[in-house]
Amino acid sequence: MKRFLIVMVVSAVFLTACAGSRWVRTPVVKDRNFVIALEHREEKGAVVTGAYTHPYEVASEDLGMLMRGLTYVERGGLLTGEKTGHVFQAEEIDRLAPALAGALNVADGSQRIRFTSYKREKALIFYVSRETEGVVFAESGNHLNIAFSRINSEIDPDSVNDFYEDFSRMDPLDIRSADTVLNPIHTFGWRKQLDSGNDAPMWITVDIDAMKQAVASAPAVNSNVSRGLDSSNDVPAVKPDVPAASVVPPTAAAMETLPAALSDDQIKEDIKSKLKYLKELLDEGLISEKDYDAKKSELLEKIP
Repeated sequence: MKRFLIVMVVSAVFLTACAGSRWVRTPVVKDRNFVIALEHREEKGAVVTGAYTHPYEVASEDLGMLMRGLTYVERGGLLTGEKTGHVFQAEEIDRLAPALAGALNVADGSQRIRFTSYKREKALIFYVSRETEGVVFAESGNHLNIAFSRINSEIDPDSVNDFYEDFSRMDPLDIRSADTVLNPIHTFGWRKQLDSGNDAPMWITVDIDAMKQAVASAPAVNSNVSRGLDSSNDVPAVKPDVPAASVVPPTAAAMETLPAALSDDQIKEDIKSKLKYLKELLDEGLISEKDYDAKKSELLEKIP
Protein backbone atom coordinates (compact mmCIF):
# COMPACT_ATOMS: atom_id res chain seq x y z
CA MET A 1 0.00 0.00 0.00
CA LYS A 2 2.82 2.38 0.89
CA ARG A 3 4.58 1.61 -2.39
CA PHE A 4 1.34 2.25 -4.27
CA LEU A 5 0.95 5.67 -2.63
CA ILE A 6 4.53 6.61 -3.52
CA VAL A 7 3.94 5.65 -7.15
CA MET A 8 0.74 7.70 -7.20
CA VAL A 9 2.50 10.79 -5.79
CA VAL A 10 5.39 10.53 -8.25
CA SER A 11 2.96 10.05 -11.14
CA ALA A 12 0.92 13.07 -10.06
CA VAL A 13 4.03 15.27 -9.91
CA PHE A 14 5.14 14.05 -13.34
CA LEU A 15 1.75 14.64 -14.92
CA THR A 16 1.52 18.11 -13.38
CA ALA A 17 4.92 19.06 -14.81
CA CYS A 18 3.96 17.74 -18.25
CA ALA A 19 0.60 19.48 -18.24
CA GLY A 20 2.03 22.87 -17.26
CA SER A 21 4.18 25.37 -19.09
CA ARG A 22 7.72 26.53 -18.50
CA TRP A 23 10.42 28.77 -19.92
CA VAL A 24 13.56 27.06 -21.19
CA ARG A 25 16.65 29.25 -21.42
CA THR A 26 19.78 29.01 -23.56
CA PRO A 27 22.72 31.21 -22.50
CA VAL A 28 24.10 33.64 -25.06
CA VAL A 29 26.40 36.01 -23.15
CA LYS A 30 27.59 35.98 -19.56
CA ASP A 31 29.71 39.02 -18.80
CA ARG A 32 30.65 40.47 -15.41
CA ASN A 33 28.24 43.33 -16.12
CA PHE A 34 25.32 41.57 -17.79
CA VAL A 35 23.78 38.21 -18.66
CA ILE A 36 21.76 37.43 -21.79
CA ALA A 37 19.84 34.26 -22.67
CA LEU A 38 17.39 33.13 -25.32
CA GLU A 39 14.25 31.61 -23.86
CA HIS A 40 11.29 29.74 -25.32
CA ARG A 41 8.06 28.54 -23.73
CA GLU A 42 7.04 24.91 -23.63
CA GLU A 43 3.39 23.93 -23.24
CA LYS A 44 2.83 20.29 -22.27
CA GLY A 45 6.34 19.52 -23.44
CA ALA A 46 5.95 21.14 -26.88
CA VAL A 47 7.73 24.35 -27.94
CA VAL A 48 5.39 27.29 -28.62
CA THR A 49 6.43 28.54 -32.07
CA GLY A 50 5.68 31.66 -34.08
CA ALA A 51 5.29 33.92 -31.07
CA TYR A 52 7.81 36.51 -32.32
CA THR A 53 9.05 37.96 -35.62
CA HIS A 54 12.58 36.68 -35.13
CA PRO A 55 15.29 36.80 -36.26
CA TYR A 56 15.00 40.56 -36.06
CA GLU A 57 17.61 42.97 -37.40
CA VAL A 58 18.06 46.24 -35.57
CA ALA A 59 21.16 48.40 -35.53
CA SER A 60 22.80 48.60 -32.13
CA GLU A 61 22.85 52.40 -32.58
CA ASP A 62 19.06 52.46 -32.97
CA LEU A 63 18.61 50.14 -30.01
CA GLY A 64 20.93 52.34 -27.97
CA MET A 65 18.90 55.39 -28.96
CA LEU A 66 15.77 53.69 -27.69
CA MET A 67 17.44 52.66 -24.43
CA ARG A 68 18.58 56.25 -23.82
CA GLY A 69 14.97 57.34 -24.08
CA LEU A 70 13.64 54.97 -21.40
CA THR A 71 12.76 56.76 -18.16
CA TYR A 72 10.65 55.76 -15.19
CA VAL A 73 8.85 57.06 -12.13
CA GLU A 74 9.19 55.24 -8.82
CA ARG A 75 6.69 55.73 -6.02
CA GLY A 76 8.53 56.71 -2.86
CA GLY A 77 7.88 56.51 0.84
CA LEU A 78 6.82 59.16 3.32
CA LEU A 79 10.29 60.72 3.43
CA THR A 80 11.71 60.11 -0.03
CA GLY A 81 8.77 61.08 -2.23
CA GLU A 82 8.45 60.19 -5.89
CA LYS A 83 11.67 59.52 -7.83
CA THR A 84 12.32 59.73 -11.57
CA GLY A 85 15.31 58.48 -13.48
CA HIS A 86 16.77 56.76 -16.52
CA VAL A 87 16.46 53.01 -16.85
CA PHE A 88 19.98 52.61 -18.25
CA GLN A 89 23.25 54.44 -17.72
CA ALA A 90 25.43 55.40 -20.68
CA GLU A 91 28.01 52.68 -20.00
CA GLU A 92 25.23 50.09 -19.68
CA ILE A 93 23.90 51.03 -23.10
CA ASP A 94 27.35 50.86 -24.69
CA ARG A 95 27.87 47.27 -23.60
CA LEU A 96 24.27 45.99 -23.62
CA ALA A 97 22.83 47.39 -26.88
CA PRO A 98 25.21 45.48 -29.24
CA ALA A 99 24.67 42.25 -27.30
CA LEU A 100 20.87 42.58 -27.37
CA ALA A 101 20.91 43.46 -31.08
CA GLY A 102 23.02 40.37 -31.75
CA ALA A 103 20.69 38.15 -29.73
CA LEU A 104 17.63 39.46 -31.60
CA ASN A 105 19.38 38.62 -34.86
CA VAL A 106 19.97 34.96 -33.93
CA ALA A 107 16.68 34.23 -32.12
CA ASP A 108 13.99 32.23 -33.91
CA GLY A 109 10.23 32.68 -33.88
CA SER A 110 9.86 30.80 -30.59
CA GLN A 111 12.54 32.68 -28.64
CA ARG A 112 12.63 35.99 -26.83
CA ILE A 113 15.67 37.58 -25.19
CA ARG A 114 16.02 37.66 -21.41
CA PHE A 115 18.65 39.98 -19.93
CA THR A 116 19.98 41.15 -16.59
CA SER A 117 22.22 44.22 -16.35
CA TYR A 118 24.28 45.17 -13.30
CA LYS A 119 25.58 48.59 -12.35
CA ARG A 120 27.12 50.51 -9.47
CA GLU A 121 25.73 53.91 -8.56
CA LYS A 122 26.97 56.50 -6.13
CA ALA A 123 24.47 56.95 -3.34
CA LEU A 124 24.72 59.54 -0.57
CA ILE A 125 28.27 58.61 0.33
CA PHE A 126 28.89 55.02 -0.71
CA TYR A 127 28.27 53.09 -3.92
CA VAL A 128 25.38 50.66 -4.25
CA SER A 129 24.90 47.75 -6.65
CA ARG A 130 21.75 47.69 -8.76
CA GLU A 131 20.09 45.26 -11.13
CA THR A 132 17.77 45.74 -14.11
CA GLU A 133 16.09 42.69 -15.59
CA GLY A 134 13.66 42.18 -18.44
CA VAL A 135 12.85 40.68 -21.83
CA VAL A 136 13.09 42.00 -25.40
CA PHE A 137 11.20 40.71 -28.42
CA ALA A 138 9.86 41.91 -31.79
CA GLU A 139 6.32 41.72 -33.11
CA SER A 140 4.87 42.34 -36.57
CA GLY A 141 4.84 45.89 -37.83
CA ASN A 142 8.45 46.50 -36.76
CA HIS A 143 7.37 46.88 -33.14
CA LEU A 144 10.01 46.17 -30.54
CA ASN A 145 8.90 45.33 -27.00
CA ILE A 146 10.87 45.78 -23.78
CA ALA A 147 9.29 44.59 -20.53
CA PHE A 148 10.96 44.72 -17.13
CA SER A 149 10.60 42.72 -13.94
CA ARG A 150 13.13 44.93 -12.09
CA ILE A 151 14.41 48.43 -12.77
CA ASN A 152 17.47 49.62 -10.86
CA SER A 153 16.68 47.42 -7.86
CA GLU A 154 19.31 47.54 -5.13
CA ILE A 155 20.98 44.17 -4.60
CA ASP A 156 23.67 42.54 -2.52
CA PRO A 157 27.00 43.09 -4.33
CA ASP A 158 27.79 39.39 -3.87
CA SER A 159 24.80 38.43 -6.05
CA VAL A 160 26.05 40.36 -9.08
CA ASN A 161 26.61 38.32 -12.24
CA ASP A 162 24.35 35.38 -11.43
CA PHE A 163 24.20 32.60 -13.99
CA TYR A 164 21.27 32.52 -16.39
CA GLU A 165 19.62 29.75 -14.37
CA ASP A 166 19.13 32.26 -11.58
CA PHE A 167 17.07 34.68 -13.64
CA SER A 168 13.94 35.83 -11.88
CA ARG A 169 11.09 33.38 -12.26
CA MET A 170 8.72 36.30 -12.72
CA ASP A 171 7.49 36.84 -16.28
CA PRO A 172 7.65 40.61 -16.97
CA LEU A 173 4.58 40.30 -19.22
CA ASP A 174 2.50 39.12 -16.27
CA ILE A 175 3.11 42.23 -14.13
CA ARG A 176 -0.16 44.10 -13.70
CA SER A 177 0.81 46.70 -11.08
CA ALA A 178 4.07 48.05 -9.70
CA ASP A 179 5.54 50.94 -7.76
CA THR A 180 7.87 51.56 -10.70
CA VAL A 181 6.21 52.77 -13.92
CA LEU A 182 7.83 53.37 -17.30
CA ASN A 183 7.20 56.69 -18.99
CA PRO A 184 5.87 56.53 -22.56
CA ILE A 185 7.98 58.01 -25.38
CA HIS A 186 5.64 60.28 -27.29
CA THR A 187 5.09 59.73 -31.02
CA PHE A 188 6.62 56.25 -31.14
CA GLY A 189 6.66 54.48 -27.76
CA TRP A 190 3.74 53.56 -25.51
CA ARG A 191 2.98 51.28 -22.59
CA LYS A 192 1.39 48.00 -23.61
CA GLN A 193 -2.35 47.81 -23.07
CA LEU A 194 -3.44 44.77 -21.07
CA ASP A 195 -6.60 42.72 -21.57
CA SER A 196 -8.11 44.61 -18.63
CA GLY A 197 -7.81 47.87 -20.57
CA ASN A 198 -5.13 49.22 -18.23
CA ASP A 199 -1.57 49.94 -19.31
CA ALA A 200 1.18 47.58 -18.20
CA PRO A 201 3.45 49.49 -15.79
CA MET A 202 6.80 48.15 -17.00
CA TRP A 203 6.17 47.04 -20.60
CA ILE A 204 6.74 49.45 -23.48
CA THR A 205 6.26 48.93 -27.22
CA VAL A 206 8.21 51.02 -29.71
CA ASP A 207 7.67 51.57 -33.42
CA ILE A 208 11.29 51.49 -34.62
CA ASP A 209 10.53 52.96 -38.05
CA ALA A 210 8.61 55.85 -36.48
CA MET A 211 11.47 56.43 -34.04
CA LYS A 212 14.08 56.68 -36.81
CA GLN A 213 11.81 58.89 -38.90
CA ALA A 214 11.14 61.20 -35.95
CA VAL A 215 14.81 61.58 -35.18
CA ALA A 216 15.78 62.12 -38.83
CA SER A 217 13.12 64.79 -39.45
CA ALA A 218 13.33 66.61 -36.11
CA PRO A 219 14.16 70.34 -36.07
CA ALA A 220 16.98 71.82 -34.04
CA VAL A 221 16.88 71.17 -30.31
CA ASN A 222 15.08 73.77 -28.21
CA SER A 223 13.91 73.91 -24.62
CA ASN A 224 10.59 72.28 -25.46
CA VAL A 225 12.10 69.46 -27.51
CA SER A 226 14.63 68.72 -24.79
CA ARG A 227 11.63 67.72 -22.67
CA GLY A 228 10.33 65.49 -25.47
CA LEU A 229 11.26 62.20 -23.90
CA ASP A 230 10.75 63.32 -20.32
CA SER A 231 7.22 61.97 -20.66
CA SER A 232 5.66 64.78 -18.69
CA ASN A 233 1.94 64.45 -18.22
CA ASP A 234 1.15 67.28 -20.60
CA VAL A 235 2.64 65.39 -23.58
CA PRO A 236 0.96 61.98 -23.81
CA ALA A 237 2.20 59.00 -25.77
CA VAL A 238 0.76 58.69 -29.29
CA LYS A 239 0.12 55.26 -30.72
CA PRO A 240 0.62 54.65 -34.46
CA ASP A 241 -3.09 54.89 -35.27
CA VAL A 242 -3.34 58.33 -33.65
CA PRO A 243 -2.32 61.40 -35.71
CA ALA A 244 0.87 62.87 -34.31
CA ALA A 245 1.18 66.00 -36.44
CA SER A 246 0.86 68.29 -33.44
CA VAL A 247 3.58 66.53 -31.45
CA VAL A 248 7.17 67.73 -31.86
CA PRO A 249 9.39 64.69 -32.44
CA PRO A 250 12.49 64.43 -30.27
CA THR A 251 15.98 64.66 -31.71
CA ALA A 252 18.89 62.35 -31.01
CA ALA A 253 20.51 65.11 -28.98
CA ALA A 254 17.35 65.49 -26.94
CA MET A 255 17.41 61.79 -26.14
CA GLU A 256 20.88 62.23 -24.66
CA THR A 257 19.73 64.90 -22.20
CA LEU A 258 16.62 63.63 -20.52
CA PRO A 259 15.97 65.68 -17.39
CA ALA A 260 14.59 63.93 -14.33
CA ALA A 261 12.81 66.92 -12.83
CA LEU A 262 11.72 66.90 -9.22
CA SER A 263 9.46 69.40 -7.52
CA ASP A 264 10.86 71.68 -4.80
CA ASP A 265 8.97 69.71 -2.15
CA GLN A 266 10.43 66.43 -3.41
CA ILE A 267 13.94 67.87 -3.40
CA LYS A 268 13.50 69.10 0.18
CA GLU A 269 12.22 65.71 1.34
CA ASP A 270 15.11 63.98 -0.39
CA ILE A 271 17.66 66.29 1.28
CA LYS A 272 16.00 65.82 4.67
CA SER A 273 16.22 62.05 4.32
CA LYS A 274 19.89 62.23 3.34
CA LEU A 275 20.72 64.54 6.26
CA LYS A 276 19.12 62.09 8.70
CA TYR A 277 21.09 59.23 7.21
CA LEU A 278 24.29 61.28 7.35
CA LYS A 279 23.71 61.98 11.08
CA GLU A 280 23.20 58.27 11.73
CA LEU A 281 26.53 57.50 10.06
CA LEU A 282 28.23 60.10 12.26
CA ASP A 283 26.62 58.80 15.45
CA GLU A 284 27.71 55.25 14.61
CA GLY A 285 31.29 56.39 14.02
CA LEU A 286 31.23 55.39 10.36
CA ILE A 287 32.30 58.84 9.13
CA SER A 288 34.36 61.62 10.68
CA GLU A 289 33.07 64.98 11.91
CA LYS A 290 34.93 66.62 9.04
CA ASP A 291 33.23 64.38 6.45
CA TYR A 292 29.87 65.01 8.09
CA ASP A 293 30.24 68.82 8.03
CA ALA A 294 31.43 68.82 4.42
CA LYS A 295 28.59 66.64 3.16
CA LYS A 296 26.03 68.49 5.26
CA SER A 297 27.08 71.85 3.77
CA GLU A 298 26.90 70.36 0.28
CA LEU A 299 23.36 69.10 0.85
CA LEU A 300 22.14 72.34 2.45
CA GLU A 301 23.32 74.30 -0.59
CA LYS A 302 20.92 72.28 -2.74
CA ILE A 303 17.81 73.39 -0.85
CA PRO A 304 15.67 75.40 -3.28
